[in-house]
Amino acid sequence: MDKLRDFFEDLALRWDDQQPPDRALVLHKLLAPFAPILKESHTILEVGAGTGALIARIRERAPYATLVSIDLATEMLRRAQQRCSDSDLVQADAHYPPFHTKAFDLVICHNSFPHFADKPAAIASLSETLQPGGHLLILHDLSRQEVNAIHSSGGDAIKDDLLPPGDETMHLLLAHGFESIQVEDTPDHYFVIGARKEKNHYVS
Repeated sequence: MDKLRDFFEDLALRWDDQQPPDRALVLHKLLAPFAPILKESHTILEVGAGTGALIARIRERAPYATLVSIDLATEMLRRAQQRCSDSDLVQADAHYPPFHTKAFDLVICHNSFPHFADKPAAIASLSETLQPGGHLLILHDLSRQEVNAIHSSGGDAIKDDLLPPGDETMHLLLAHGFESIQVEDTPDHYFVIGARKEKNHYVS
């Protein structure tokens, strides 16, 4: 985990310079299909805040929600704080989210899911932070093939951090107490979203 954290501490220094000029519009459109869920959510956890690009886009869709954003890297969070000075930012690991059970209505993992070293454990931990009926959204603004190509050539720290096929992620959510799961694994983007059941029955 230290190797991964170090990688993102370094990446933070140049991440924003690598983004296209229409990044805000891309993210705005990316969240559009989930507008009803965002609007109904009172508490939202963003996992993998990076430099904070998604924070303003979430607030557009959920202006009255309490939003907490976490990231592994201090430098990512520092830059997110500069971008959104009133953000609630926490340095934390998705496998060990430092929040009470049932704290959130919605958890968004934007461009972070491939970096979970133990995906079943992380999903189980994030599920515990959700209210029954709350949603977990795994979201990428690139295709799975693009994400995996970038990571495979990105150096030792992330070369094995691959995004699974959508149906594989769907079965992972099913095994950890989610239902009403929707999947889009397309040439343009990737998302898997599910609602936490009233009672979770985990499958090992």
